Amino acid sequence: MKTSKAEKDWLRRICGQNPVTPVADDNKDTKTPSAKEQSKANINAKSKGQGFGDIAGMDSLKQMVREGFINVLQYRELADAYGIRPPAILFFGPAGCGKTFFAEKMAEEVGIHFMKVVPDDLACTWVHGTQQKIGELFRDAEKHAPTLLFFDEFDAMVPHRTGDASNQHYDSEVNEFLCMLNNASEKGVYVLAATNHPERIDKAVLRTGRIDELVYVDMPDKEARKSLFALELSKLPKDESIDTERLANLTEGYNCSDITYIVKSAARKKFNESVDSPDGELQDITQSQLEDIIAKRSPSVSSRELREYERVRSEFTPKDEGCKHVGIGFR
Repeated sequence: MKTSKAEKDWLRRICGQNPVTPVADDNKDTKTPSAKEQSKANINAKSKGQGFGDIAGMDSLKQMVREGFINVLQYRELADAYGIRPPAILFFGPAGCGKTFFAEKMAEEVGIHFMKVVPDDLACTWVHGTQQKIGELFRDAEKHAPTLLFFDEFDAMVPHRTGDASNQHYDSEVNEFLCMLNNASEKGVYVLAATNHPERIDKAVLRTGRIDELVYVDMPDKEARKSLFALELSKLPKDESIDTERLANLTEGYNCSDITYIVKSAARKKFNESVDSPDGELQDITQSQLEDIIAKRSPSVSSRELREYERVRSEFTPKDEGCKHVGIGFR
């Protein structure tokens, strides 16, 4: 049965301007707008930037990505000789530790198309609308290959299938993901995903060939925190005597977002002091000011939450040496 123009217009309205148009025109041999055309904000064509130069620490992860991903793309003939393709990777671990930021900088480092997808991008009130969007998303990524396709909050997109009739459409969406993830790298679509809760993801998604490697991204260690402070302060008016070593010691248990917030809080305070100064001279951020902010702010991830993350980590990567704690940081 053909869909009338009024019905198609209604379906497009209720599904919003998300990456995939849910209804094809049965009456005309025309092409519907692609995910790229409908959600340009989520796609950076050949991302440009400083790449890993903006990331403090994370050396073991950078090395893994260079050896397993960047080198494979840059030396394709050699990689083909060994039958090697970049793996699909899932980053998991505490919130605020740079998983999303690393994905963006990874695209800059390798210089390929980057598509970032969050759960709302696939949402649709029309039954099977999300399922169609998933397929269109992967097809669009293939058209612009090589593409780094990044899924943020991945657990919300591929939750455990229940088998209940009431949740059949959700199960269908996971099934569509399973089909699309199968050997996506052979089509030039390189999947990277991030989650705080891998235990909520359907087990079939996490098998090799779909998601090949699970990498635990830990809280930043002392050296990473020290580098984070240095990076955050590098372009700001500051007292040159600031002791980043001491700041790192004072922020044990703080994640990357916490450290970024501490420096930005200091910058806002000095901005207002500069506004109020008679000559408008820039006021330097000081050691004592940063320490005062640290003393008044608790880590955003509690020790109880960290223990739970450690438990989940031991469940998902019990033996894999390559997935041990990755000390990180970002700007």
